Amino acid sequence: MDNPPIAEALEEPRPTVTFLPEEYMKANDFQRTLNIRTLERLGTSFKSRPNTGQQFVDIGCGTGDFTLQDLLPRCQPCRRIVATDIGESMVRFARENFAHPQIEYQVHDISTDVSGLVRKYGRFNRVYSFFALHWVKDHVTAFRNISDLLTSGGECLLIFVARSTCFEIWRRIAQMDRWKAYGEVCEKFIPDSHDLEDHPSLISYMLDILKTVNLKPHACEILTKASLAEDLEETIRMNIAVLPFLPLLPVESRARYKDDLENVIRSHWKQSNDGDPHYYSDMFVVHAGKS
Repeated sequence: MDNPPIAEALEEPRPTVTFLPEEYMKANDFQRTLNIRTLERLGTSFKSRPNTGQQFVDIGCGTGDFTLQDLLPRCQPCRRIVATDIGESMVRFARENFAHPQIEYQVHDISTDVSGLVRKYGRFNRVYSFFALHWVKDHVTAFRNISDLLTSGGECLLIFVARSTCFEIWRRIAQMDRWKAYGEVCEKFIPDSHDLEDHPSLISYMLDILKTVNLKPHACEILTKASLAEDLEETIRMNIAVLPFLPLLPVESRARYKDDLENVIRSHWKQSNDGDPHYYSDMFVVHAGKS
C-alpha cells in the first residue's frame, strides 16, 4: 500500500498518537470507571488539600469529558486545570464540547520539552494522567518532564497500561500480508513494559524510573483487568476506539482493518481455555511526589 502518512511515520521515533474523538467516546467506559475508582481510593492520600491558589494539569485529556465531568469536581477548590493532549483534533473537540472557565485545553506532547508550558502557566501542584502514558515510548523522559512540571512538594497520580492482550492482537494482524507494511509502525506504539514477564518486573521497572527522575513513590501498583467470554463485544469496541494508527491508514482501508481486528479478537477468544481470562490488561497506578 502506498500511503504517505505511513511512510512519514516510519521515519519518526514514535508517530503522533491520533484518535478519532467520536470513536473514542463510544468506548471509554472502562477507563472512566477505573479512573474514578482510583481517584476515590487514592485521592485522599494527597499531602495537601486543594485550594483556590493551586493549579493542576491533566496529561492526555482526550475528548475532555472526563476532565470536566469527573476530575474537575474532585479538584475543587482550585485555580484551574490545564488539560493537555498531543492530538489537535482531541483538543479542538474538548474545547467545543467540554469547555469550562476553570479548564484550559492545550495541545502538548509530554515526551517533549515542557519549559513552554511552565513559562505560560507556571508549575503545577498536581499532575494527573489517565490512560495516556503508555503511548509514550520513552518513559524516563516523560516522567522527567512530569517532575519538571511539578512545584516543590507537588504530587502526581498516573494510570496507564503496562501490558495488554491488545498489543498481541496488533502483532498478529501485522503478520497478515496486507498489513505487513504497518508492522514497524505498530511496534512503535507498544510500550517496552509490555514485554516484561511478571508483576514484580513491572514494579521494578517503574520504581527505577521514579528513582531516576527524583520522584518519591507513595504508591506503585499493578491493577489487572481480565475479560471473560461475556465481554467480547465490548472488547472489540474498545480495541477499535484506541487504535492509534487507524487515522494513518488510507480511508478506504480502515473498514478492512477493523474487520480483520474483529476477526482476530474472535479467533483469540475461541482459542482461550474455558474459565481463563480471554483478554487482560495490566495497568500501572502510580502516586508519587517531588521533594
